Amino acid sequence: MSAGIEIMEKLRGHTTGYAVPTYVIDGPGGGGKIPIAPQYIVKHEGNTYTIRNYAGEQYTYVDPV
Repeated sequence: MSAGIEIMEKLRGHTTGYAVPTYVIDGPGGGGKIPIAPQYIVKHEGNTYTIRNYAGEQYTYVDPV
């Protein structure tokens, strides 16, 4: 699974969003298709998020709830 996540992360930064496929695993026991994606939220405190992009650069985002 880690190789698939790595491929998805590399595609995201270099391909239009419409061309990036959804990476899913078939949940055992009839769990259905479960989307798997790289983790882009690095930290979350209150309404403030530290997020990263495909290149590993980090940004602070404040949710204007």
